[in-house]
Amino acid sequence: MMRRFRNVAVVLMLSVAAVVANSEWGASLVVDMFRTRSIRVEIKEQLELRDRLDDVNKEIFSHIAIKDVLIAELIEGRTTLAEVNRQFLVLDQTLTKYRTGRASCSGSTDEERTARNVLGYLRTELAHLSPAHRAEVLRRLNLEIDNEYPVRSDVEDPRGDQLQ
Repeated sequence: MMRRFRNVAVVLMLSVAAVVANSEWGASLVVDMFRTRSIRVEIKEQLELRDRLDDVNKEIFSHIAIKDVLIAELIEGRTTLAEVNRQFLVLDQTLTKYRTGRASCSGSTDEERTARNVLGYLRTELAHLSPAHRAEVLRRLNLEIDNEYPVRSDVEDPRGDQLQ
């Protein structure tokens, strides 16, 4: 029985080889087989890249959500600008391989650039407050800024240190 199966397999393989060797269809079949394998490899690589980018997006959006909470806490007076700045700096350092908001801010140190990033977040959120609440928050935060980051004559800040 096994011998008979082997004979059938050999005849079948020889028939396929003859068709492949002597026809355009056979050549096309071989090319398509290799192309299909190449496409499968490419698809697999694209899916792996998509998964890595999904992970990066999740990490970045997680950091944004944390920063939003920190800014809300700062606006409500439950934390200080210095503490939020420290936490932003820690969060940004975990994403050093990606461009963060801090990288686009001016400043002579990471701490100062991070503080300006915090101010950028604040400016966005302050726009949603009532004028009275905004004025109270700005007064408090400007005092913190003045105490934490005194004006330096050697650094020019095009946006200004004061929140408005």
